[in-house]
Amino acid sequence: MQPFSVNIPEEALDEVRQRLEATRWIKDVAGEVPGYGACLSFAQRIADYWLHEFDWRVLETRINAQPQVLAEIDGLQIHAIHRRSSRPDAIPLILIHGWPSSFLEFLDICEALAEPEGGEQAFHVVVPSLPGHGFSTTRRGTSPRVIARQFAELMTRLGYERFLIQGANWGSSIGTEMAREWPDRVVGLHLNSVNASPPPPGTGIELSPQDQAMADTYVTLLTHPHFNLLSQTPFSPAHALNDSPAGLAAWIGEKLQVWADTGMPGNPGLSPQWMISTAALYWFTGTAGTAHMLYREAVNDPLAERFVTVPTAVAHFARELVIAPRTWAERHYNIVRWTRYVRGGHFAAVEVPDLFVGDVRSFARALCGSGEAG
Repeated sequence: MQPFSVNIPEEALDEVRQRLEATRWIKDVAGEVPGYGACLSFAQRIADYWLHEFDWRVLETRINAQPQVLAEIDGLQIHAIHRRSSRPDAIPLILIHGWPSSFLEFLDICEALAEPEGGEQAFHVVVPSLPGHGFSTTRRGTSPRVIARQFAELMTRLGYERFLIQGANWGSSIGTEMAREWPDRVVGLHLNSVNASPPPPGTGIELSPQDQAMADTYVTLLTHPHFNLLSQTPFSPAHALNDSPAGLAAWIGEKLQVWADTGMPGNPGLSPQWMISTAALYWFTGTAGTAHMLYREAVNDPLAERFVTVPTAVAHFARELVIAPRTWAERHYNIVRWTRYVRGGHFAAVEVPDLFVGDVRSFARALCGSGEAG
C-alpha cells in the first residue's frame, strides 16, 4: 500500500489540445433526431468545452485534495481515495462506481461524508477505481466476482473489518457479491440501482402500474446496444476511442446525458464539466478499452442469484433505469428501506448529492440504532 497523487504530464495536455483541434467530424445527415446516438452538434459542443474551457489542472488539484492510495492485490494496482474521518464514531464506507463513470462520481461528496456538520453520522470514505478504470489496472478474467474479492481485501488492508457498501451500476453487482460472500463483514448494503430476476409464473406477485412500467423497462436492459457491443467485442470500438478525444467525449458524454435526469432544471449531471472531467480521466489513463472488458468478463463469469441476508436499503431516484420493482428485489435482498425520490438519475451522487448523502446517512443511522453497525 502506497500513497498516490495524480500528475498528468504537460506533454499529454498539449497533445490532447492538438488532437481536439484536428478532429475530423462526421457528416451531419440526421441532425438532432433521437435514436441516432450522439449527434454532431452535441459532440462539437462538448469537444469545444474541452478545448477552450476545461482545465485539467483544476480537476487534478481537486482530486489530490483527497488522500489516495495504490494497493497491489492479485498482481493488479488498485487505486482508491481513502478519506478517514476525524470522528471516533465514523463507519467505514466503500462507494463503488460503474461505467462509464469513475471514482470522480463521488469526489465532491467525500468531505460531506467524512466530516459532516451538526453531529450527523460520519464515515471513513473509501472510493476505489474499478480494475481497468482510472488508475487501476486489470487483466483477462477480472470479473465482478473477482473484483468483489479484491475490494474485500482492500478494506482489510485499510484496517476495516466491518463496513457499509454503496453501489450502483457495476457497483451494485460487485457490492451485492461482497454482501453475499462476507455477510459478517458487511454492516449494510445501500444501492441506487438494483438487479433482480422476475418471479416465476404462478407466484401471484402483482405489480402496480408504476412498478409494471419499471419492470417493462428493466427487462430490456440486456438488449441495450452498449451492453451487446461491449460484452461481445469490447476492444473493437476502443481503438477509435483511444485515438480521438472528441470521439471519446461524445461516446461517454452521450451516456452520461441520456442516463441522467434530463428533466431536472440545473442538473449538474448534464454539465459539460462533469462529462469532460470523466472523458478526460479515461483519455489520460488510456482506459477506454480496459473499462469495456468488464462487460465481457461479467458474461464469461456470471454471478449466481443467492439471497442477500445483509440489511439492504434502496434509494430509488426518479430517472434510474437499472432498477427492478421492489416486489422482485425482495426475493433477492433483505430489503429494510426503499425510498423513492422525484429527482435524480443514474449518477445520483453527482446529480442530487444532497439526497444521495442524506439517504446513505439515514440508512447508517438506522443501522446504528438497531445495533447492526456496532
